[in-house]
Amino acid sequence: MSSSQISWLAGLAALLCSTSVLAEPYGFKGVDLGSHVGLVANNPKYDCRPVRTPIADRVCGLRKDEVETMAGVPVATLFYFYDQSALTGITIGLDERHFQAVVKALGDKYGKAALSRESIRNLSGKTFENQTYTWRQPGQSIVAQRYSGRIDRSSVRISDDGAAERIRVRRERLQQRPQEDL
Repeated sequence: MSSSQISWLAGLAALLCSTSVLAEPYGFKGVDLGSHVGLVANNPKYDCRPVRTPIADRVCGLRKDEVETMAGVPVATLFYFYDQSALTGITIGLDERHFQAVVKALGDKYGKAALSRESIRNLSGKTFENQTYTWRQPGQSIVAQRYSGRIDRSSVRISDDGAAERIRVRRERLQQRPQEDL
């Protein structure tokens, strides 16, 4: 092999190594997807309790009198979802009037999002344009929704995209073979 071929292969290997590195996991203020429950459960700002949802066996939420912010604006709700002590999702609720500031901050950090729009109506029949911004990387997503259940409430969901399926399969296996849960 000639020296020019070796140089070309070395350059290709360096390029492949630099592009194959995964982006850092999505998360919120240092609590990344996949992190251990202890990061939140040991913090007195949060209260944790057992649950049985499609993505969690434990949920930790911001205590009633505690305050947290996202992009400099107060959040209304903050929940961390865990399965077998690993973080599978984060849901953040905020006042709709702060939605654009949060989306801008997310875009500044994660780049351009996919945007979808749909018309929704409130109970009195008034139509609103809902906007959903989605950032994706392998196995993870961030979904920011302008109207989330109410026209005055927005949400940001940070998710391990495969968590629900892994949990469903594991729970079915344990139901069929309870001796594995010893």
